[in-house]
Amino acid sequence: LKLLFFITMLFGTVNAQDILTARSQGIGANVTVTGIVTNGEELGPIRYIEDSSAGLALYDMTTNNLLSNCVRGDSITVSGTLVDYNGLLELNPTAVALIHSSGNLLPTPQNITPNQVGESTESELIQIDIVVFNSGGSLFTVGTHDFTSNTQSGIIYIRTGHPLQNALIPSGPV
Repeated sequence: LKLLFFITMLFGTVNAQDILTARSQGIGANVTVTGIVTNGEELGPIRYIEDSSAGLALYDMTTNNLLSNCVRGDSITVSGTLVDYNGLLELNPTAVALIHSSGNLLPTPQNITPNQVGESTESELIQIDIVVFNSGGSLFTVGTHDFTSNTQSGIIYIRTGHPLQNALIPSGPV
């Protein structure tokens, strides 16, 4: 019993909350969440996680590489502070993410319209059908690209090094 108490005192316990509850804590809150990593290095150092309740961006502002071993499909628990970065709610980790397992199935993307993109889908996998890019036939370059879907407008952003960079923009619906 003394050994168990010592181990608990030394290492603590992980009490993760669902992501939706964590998001509701607001800027500056210290939270612990568990979710599936939904992206890899194509988005640079930022990682996104989802559970059945919501999604959350993770961004390590230190040089400690607290997320460096986290890859798409990992189930992780991470603790940190909620911050706002240009309107995006992010968790800045305060310790190395705990990887529970790898190779997990990703959450199924929500099928939505451009007008439904917003706070309720922030940091979650989404799918928009019947997308027509305004600049079809040219190349995806770094920056924003306008599209329409079912008479609604949307914008995607291509960052440096993304796999779509310099790829042909489809001329028809995708």
